[in-house]
Amino acid sequence: MNLQQTIDDLFLSQRNEWKLLDTAIKQLDNVKVKDFEWSGGARVEVQFNPARMVSTSAKIDKETIEKRPCFLCPNNRPKEQKEIPFLDKYLILANPYPILRNHLTISFRSHVAQRIRKKIGDMLILAESLPNYVVFYNGPKCGASAPDHFHLQAGLKMPILLSGENELRSCLVVESDSRKDVEDRFEDVYRYLQRLQPQEEEPMMNLIAYVEDNNYVLHIFPRKAHRPRQYYLEGKEQLLISPGAIDMAGLIITVREEDFEKIGKEDIEDIYFQVSLPVL
Repeated sequence: MNLQQTIDDLFLSQRNEWKLLDTAIKQLDNVKVKDFEWSGGARVEVQFNPARMVSTSAKIDKETIEKRPCFLCPNNRPKEQKEIPFLDKYLILANPYPILRNHLTISFRSHVAQRIRKKIGDMLILAESLPNYVVFYNGPKCGASAPDHFHLQAGLKMPILLSGENELRSCLVVESDSRKDVEDRFEDVYRYLQRLQPQEEEPMMNLIAYVEDNNYVLHIFPRKAHRPRQYYLEGKEQLLISPGAIDMAGLIITVREEDFEKIGKEDIEDIYFQVSLPVL
C-alpha cells in the first residue's frame, strides 16, 4: 500500500473516532472564499476559516513557548490523534484545524527546534512520496505556531498553491528532475539569505515543495517580517492575518468574518510588501 492510500485510510478512521477532526473537515465545505486578480497575472484567494484562530493568534515569544506544553510531543497530543511513521524519524498526523483537504502535520519524533537546513532532503522525499500533495514549511518566525518542535505540513494540491513568482511578493523557484540538485541549489539560496539576515538563527522563509511531471519543485518565499502592522492595530483598522507558506503562495487565511469582508487589493499588496523580502 502506498503512502497516499495509507493517509486516506488514516483520515477515514480518524473521522470516525475523532469528532473534533470530523467537524473541522466538514466545516471546510462551508468556508467562504473570494478571489482577487491583478493585470500582471497574479491571483490571490482569501479564505474565511475561523478554525485557524488558534494558529493565527499563537504567541511564539520565548517565555510563552517555555511555559506551555509542546502540542506536537506524543505525551501532549490528543489521545484520539493517530500517527503514521515516516523515514523512521517523523510522525504523520491529521491536522485538526485544516486549511486544505487532507491537511497533515508531519512532526519530528524528537523535540528539536524548527530548522529546515539539514532536513530539506526529507521534505523533498515526502513530496515525492505524496505526488497529489504540496508539502510546506513555516519558519520559526514565519507562521510556525510550534517553533520549538520541528514539523512540516502537507495537503492536497490546489492550483493557487502552485503559483510561483509574481509582482506581489518574492518567490525563488528551484526545479529539477534531480533531488540532489534541488538540495544543492537550496543550500546556495540559504547561504545567500543568511548573509542578508546574519542576526537570525535561520533566515526567515516559507517553503512549498511538490513533484510535477517527474520534477521536484521548491518555492522559496524569503521573509523580512513575521506579521504586518495591521495585525497589531486595534478596532476597525486591525486585520488579524499572520502569513505562513499557504498565505505567501496566494491563499490568505482570515479567521474573523469582518477581516474577510473588508480586505481588499490594497490591503493584500501592503501585507505582502511588509512581510516579503525582495531579493536580486
